Amino acid sequence: MATADPSDIFEASPTELGITWKDGHRSVYSLHHLRISCPCATCNDLRGKYGPLVINRDTIRLKGIEPTGRYALQMLWNDGHQTGIYAWEFLREICSCAECAKKASAKS
Repeated sequence: MATADPSDIFEASPTELGITWKDGHRSVYSLHHLRISCPCATCNDLRGKYGPLVINRDTIRLKGIEPTGRYALQMLWNDGHQTGIYAWEFLREICSCAECAKKASAKS
């Protein structure tokens, strides 16, 4: 999907990660939102057993970001977690900007 390819990844603020997509759309994610949305098997299992992940939004930070092939990012978190692979399509799906929220509610 061409719209799910990034043209730029940037630190929007100390607590936000930004992605500009090749179609011109700009997404800004809070680090807290990215961490609680981690798509790895461990986090999915924990959400299935206990509900939403409880992560302190005031202390969660990225230690690093590693590209994973040409399709994703691996986030390295200051809480030691690093198994989440955030595919471009997944990141585009969880964009919570007004435009994307409107599209998501129109689908439901």
